[in-house]
Amino acid sequence: MLDLGCGAGQLSFQLAQAGAANLIAIDISRTMLDLARRERNHPRVSYRREAIEQVRFGPGSFDLIISSLALHYVPDYRGLVPNIAEWLTPGGVLVYSTEHPIYTARLPGEGWVRDDHGQPAGWQIDNYFHEGPREERWFVEGVRKYHRTLSTLLDGQLESGLRVERVIEPAPSPERLERRPYEREHLRRPMFLLVRATRPV
Repeated sequence: MLDLGCGAGQLSFQLAQAGAANLIAIDISRTMLDLARRERNHPRVSYRREAIEQVRFGPGSFDLIISSLALHYVPDYRGLVPNIAEWLTPGGVLVYSTEHPIYTARLPGEGWVRDDHGQPAGWQIDNYFHEGPREERWFVEGVRKYHRTLSTLLDGQLESGLRVERVIEPAPSPERLERRPYEREHLRRPMFLLVRATRPV
């Protein structure tokens, strides 16, 4: 398995515990990888410091490639996806999550249009078809993400020979909202997109 943008290694560690035979986890952040090696060390997980768009593997190297909320940091998505398709074995699976295009299209700015009382009245997007870098504050100023349309995300996989099998826009369940009522705003606009694709046999 391959974890693209593993962060602090939570998902890689869980997959190894669940029985993954061999997992390579890459991330560009030395701080995150130090944390992963310190808190989520596992004999079947190899943490490597590399940029997602620069890493190279041979054809058919992985049965499963995962990426959790990392692809919106990659400048060259259309250059990356053909590599992912090549790295997968026939029948291999790609599963990833990314920020939803409706969410990234609001940058810069908070996104909510507020009424005279300061309450959210709607969600504002701008320049949806203008793809490219957008900056926001996420703990610090100047965090750069890359906005792409939904068609770019999905067609990039289809053009690379992958078969898109599932597309999910997750929303909090009633049970979750009972525990976290502040997440009710996520029913008003999608924040994430989850996709599963396979390389045909």
